[in-house]
Amino acid sequence: MNENSEQSLNIYLIGGNSVIGKSILRGVLKKYENFSLKITSFVRSEFQDNIIGEKITVNNYLECLDHITSKSSFKEIPNIYIISFGVLVEEKNSENFLNNLNYHLDINTFQSFEIFKFLLKLDKTKEIHIVSSVLGDFIRPSLYSYSFSKNLLELLISNIDLKKNFKNKYFVWKPAFVNSKLNKNRSASFIKTNPEKITNLVLNTNKSGSYYIPKYAVFFTLIAKYTTPLIKFIDKKN
Repeated sequence: MNENSEQSLNIYLIGGNSVIGKSILRGVLKKYENFSLKITSFVRSEFQDNIIGEKITVNNYLECLDHITSKSSFKEIPNIYIISFGVLVEEKNSENFLNNLNYHLDINTFQSFEIFKFLLKLDKTKEIHIVSSVLGDFIRPSLYSYSFSKNLLELLISNIDLKKNFKNKYFVWKPAFVNSKLNKNRSASFIKTNPEKITNLVLNTNKSGSYYIPKYAVFFTLIAKYTTPLIKFIDKKN
């Protein structure tokens, strides 16, 4: 890289336990390896698995905004933010569909979007990475609440004039199934990816936009949108 090695960056991972989030973080770290980096990971649960950087525990991820803005360094040097937290409860494991839907919308959609929108306005924001899913493109019946919450998140983001409100880089990552705590006791019904592929794509992507992981997943989602009976059949088999 040509950047001066004396340059500094703050990197914040909002969702420090997330396998996908840490994979994105590793890609960012490789991309800016010649910078002086300060890493902070926010976690919400007692479960903590290989946290990268300084760990800060919060009750609600919206609290991380106060922690970030209270640090003097966030106004002095550029900041990179990775928003990678969420919940996934299958409809069959929920006693009440509306409660399950509200649960997913609150965390996966509205909290994530509120944080994204807030960070857009900060002067020293260099990059924002936010995690969605290939399931945001179509409804998988057994994961209706999860799919819908990701779909709405992307819709809200798309309605922001990012070119007007944010001159730096933003990335919406749409990974397929990844083996993680979020997907515990579940297997991939369609396509899948892994942390290494996520890290490599982040490392080699410089243009703002929305990206599928793996890249060919975009073709699958296009088919899935128009073959609902097939999706239902495969979903039942799993």
